[in-house]
Amino acid sequence: MKIEELPNDINELKKLFIKEIDSKEREISQLKDTILLLQRKKFGPSSEASKDQLMLFNELEDVVDTEEGDEDEEITYKRKKRGKRSPLPPELPRVEEVIDLTDEEKEGMKCIGEEATEKLEITPAKVFVRRIVRKKYAPIEGGDETIKIAPVPAELLPKSMASASLMAYIITAKYCDALPLYRQEHIFKRISAEITRQSMARWLIKVSDQLVPLYNLLQEKLLTNTYIQMDETTVQVLKEDGKKATSKSYMWVRHAPGEQPILLFDYAPRRAGTVPLELLDGFKGYLQVDGYDGYSSACEQYKLDRLGCWDHCRRKFFEASKTSNGKGIGKKGIDRIKKLYKIEDKIRHLSPEEKKNIRKEKSLPLLEEFKSWIDGLRGKITPESRAGKAITYACNEWNYLVRYVEDGRLNISNAWVENAIRPFCKF
Repeated sequence: MKIEELPNDINELKKLFIKEIDSKEREISQLKDTILLLQRKKFGPSSEASKDQLMLFNELEDVVDTEEGDEDEEITYKRKKRGKRSPLPPELPRVEEVIDLTDEEKEGMKCIGEEATEKLEITPAKVFVRRIVRKKYAPIEGGDETIKIAPVPAELLPKSMASASLMAYIITAKYCDALPLYRQEHIFKRISAEITRQSMARWLIKVSDQLVPLYNLLQEKLLTNTYIQMDETTVQVLKEDGKKATSKSYMWVRHAPGEQPILLFDYAPRRAGTVPLELLDGFKGYLQVDGYDGYSSACEQYKLDRLGCWDHCRRKFFEASKTSNGKGIGKKGIDRIKKLYKIEDKIRHLSPEEKKNIRKEKSLPLLEEFKSWIDGLRGKITPESRAGKAITYACNEWNYLVRYVEDGRLNISNAWVENAIRPFCKF
């Protein structure tokens, strides 16, 4: 504002300066909160886990007993109580190793029992060559000289040295364990099975083409469900036509929960709302997603019952709890949401009908209290602050967040599908 635009009245001038100072203080507070969150993301824990959890580098020091020190040094420590070790799974194969006394030691004695100790052993990955030999046959005496030979067994990749078991290993390592092909190349070389990453990449493309019919069948089955969870995450694709290597592309995931769950991944170069429209064509029922507006078109066009995610809501309050001005609201929000999750933990193994009844009896009152609480705060807090954003998110998503109490088959959050898509974030 220019000097000539300032009011001449001293009281008006004071009001103007107070207003300007308040505005700057709010801006400074918001910038401080942003810096704190960025510092936490860069240097702090990567999850909402408790600070009491073991850290990566001091884990061994925290677990083992303190070693005996110098005689002149007085050491005081509290020995940790050891927990009871879980028995090894009975389905694992057992190989017995009998340790007995010598014949001389056993002389004049009889066996009255035995003591058994179980140790978990592991054999490092082994590779072997499956050599397929087909015998050739010709007539013994003259006549037809036609040679007979047994047909080649059906193979996943004909005319290739890659077997189905090898491809299953490569696919699992890459897409489930986030192990890139160049690392697998080094692993194979270490066990005397040299396979280049170029060969593995070609095999993966060929296998993906052969799996299209299976994918189509699974998609048809998925779309017949009445409850689907969905999420998306960014991926970077090298040498993609029309896009820079640093540009963002997206991996979309659809999950149909149940006794026989279906999980499908779909790649798209964009995050537009047209992608859910394509992936959800033919689906009717509940769709559980986060607050991303790109799902709105599909929900409106296909008349889907949109379901919210309490994990996303909780994350907003968690971020607020890490800021200077939002600690109180953030902590209260987390505490209220924890009560809802405790109920879900207790009813996890009940039938859908039992879950529905308990949610209406115990969860619904807590939800009503939560709504009254955020409604009372909405006009009293700056919307641009982290606490304000948490309140705004909860209010905007409220109709979707409370819908899980309608049906016992529905989940309180979309966490399962988030975890399923997380390995792609590591590539």
